[in-house]
Amino acid sequence: MFLFLVLSQLTLAAAENKLPENFIKCKRNDGTLNDCLKGAVPDALRKMVEGIPALSVPPLEPLFVSGMNIDSGAGPVTITQNYRNIKLHGLTDSILTTYKADLKHHRLRTESLTPKMEFIADYVMKGRILVLPIQGKGIANITMVNLVVKHDLIGEPVVKDGQTFMHIKDYRVKFIPEKVNLHFSNLFNGDKRLGDQMNIFLNENSDLVFNELKESYEKSLSSVFQDVTNKIFDKVPMNKIFIEN
Repeated sequence: MFLFLVLSQLTLAAAENKLPENFIKCKRNDGTLNDCLKGAVPDALRKMVEGIPALSVPPLEPLFVSGMNIDSGAGPVTITQNYRNIKLHGLTDSILTTYKADLKHHRLRTESLTPKMEFIADYVMKGRILVLPIQGKGIANITMVNLVVKHDLIGEPVVKDGQTFMHIKDYRVKFIPEKVNLHFSNLFNGDKRLGDQMNIFLNENSDLVFNELKESYEKSLSSVFQDVTNKIFDKVPMNKIFIEN
């Protein structure tokens, strides 16, 4: 029994020390690294629909986030929002339009296009949009269509057991959607007339509303993306993610 437990732990450790076999591997020194990663990363996202249990990577379709708080201060939109049980749909449909890997300085910069990303969550909200008060508690659906995301991953080398890992210490994103659709159920304590009017108003002014709140969404979701990325990067050495020639 002891031998079985030891072998099981060694097998698990080995599994955690490399990417899944069906992932596309890119060579770091052959001049095609960026082009290879443009195809490899979306391919990996699609293969992570159900996550990677050996690396503790959660399912990505949808990606579940326990909660986040959004505060918007000065400006035409001043809203406090509390989200729980968040589900992000559509991330695995993303394609990469550019990829620039600077492995010498442990930095990855890329731009992606997601045809439709849906943010669905339980919400509690209170505040003001222009001169109109808004408050409610229910289900939020924020849909971003043709969402361009600029990613900037800043890493640092971490040496463990003689191997170098690339820990992502900062993950910055910028959201540039072509269109944003907003819907909040049960606004104004379930007053359907006021709720319908406010949802119409929100969508007629979705550019204003989203732009005022965008920075808070970017900051919150950056930390989510950073956590998912480090579940791989903290366990798989650099030379097994970016293959040496």
